[in-house]
Amino acid sequence: MMDKKAFALSLVFYLSCLSCLVLASDLPAGIQKCSIMDENCLRDGMNYVIKNFARKGIKELNLVQLDPLLIKKFSLGKNPKSPVNIDLTFTNANLLGLGDAQVKKVTPFSKDLSREITLEMMSPRITLTGPYVIDGKVLILPIRGKGDADIVLQQCKVHAVVKLRPVSKGPHQTFAEVVEVKLFLDPSRVTYKFTGLFNGEKAPSENFHALVNESWLEVFNELKADISTAMGLIFKSILNRTLGKLPLEQLFTGV
Repeated sequence: MMDKKAFALSLVFYLSCLSCLVLASDLPAGIQKCSIMDENCLRDGMNYVIKNFARKGIKELNLVQLDPLLIKKFSLGKNPKSPVNIDLTFTNANLLGLGDAQVKKVTPFSKDLSREITLEMMSPRITLTGPYVIDGKVLILPIRGKGDADIVLQQCKVHAVVKLRPVSKGPHQTFAEVVEVKLFLDPSRVTYKFTGLFNGEKAPSENFHALVNESWLEVFNELKADISTAMGLIFKSILNRTLGKLPLEQLFTGV
């Protein structure tokens, strides 16, 4: 279940880069303004932003610091139909490692934003760390605890599909609004570490860690259907905040 949290929050960063990969001339030096249909320029621009601004943000585009990314609160309710059936809440947690991500491919925009934008990315290591509270059942074991968690996603491939629509606010004032975001995630490994499980009892804690770390893929597959929905809501908030800062005419050439 922790997969859902870590994956969801990690991907907020990647799609945030869509809104800052091609920027106006008054923005930080080194960021190239691309044609809206130039795939290579868009990809290179995104990677430049990741490398240079993930750890400090871009004030001019309302892009917050993304590495570490502060997660004030994230809650998930039980799903009785799933083997991963838990109540889970993170409070004041951090997501680490987004600054080392690489965009491998991005499809170009269409001028009227009618074309879906797809991105393929790779992150070598993403870590979600911070206070948690959990209660429920994971696979065959009951789970209850309160403490600190470390969830590590290794070599995570990300495929994202974003739908946009244009919003006109006057001549040469066309803004992009996010309509939908879908995510498909493929990590090579996920590992879990929790303190404070079972009131500090060692044996049940060790049994739980052995089970979830051995069966990480099964746990992740149980959550795939929920990941896109949770991620879409987060993406829309972050993307619309940054995409609403400047019109497309200032972000791209060829609009």
